[in-house]
Amino acid sequence: MNIIIRGNRPDKFGKTRSEHEKNLRKEWGATMTDEQLDKLKYAERHQKAHTGSSKNFLTGIDIDKIK
Repeated sequence: MNIIIRGNRPDKFGKTRSEHEKNLRKEWGATMTDEQLDKLKYAERHQKAHTGSSKNFLTGIDIDKIK
């Protein structure tokens, strides 16, 4: 028997990676340094300005490329 649940399931951790990190820090602890989190927030703002998308999920490689 298959159960199909329709509708939007709210994302528990957030839309962006920085929101995920903020919520994970509350529950489990840090998964990245404060410097990486600052770089991530900068990159998300920069990407949102260019694409207009509010759902940005950058990888660790993208974070490390920022100087």
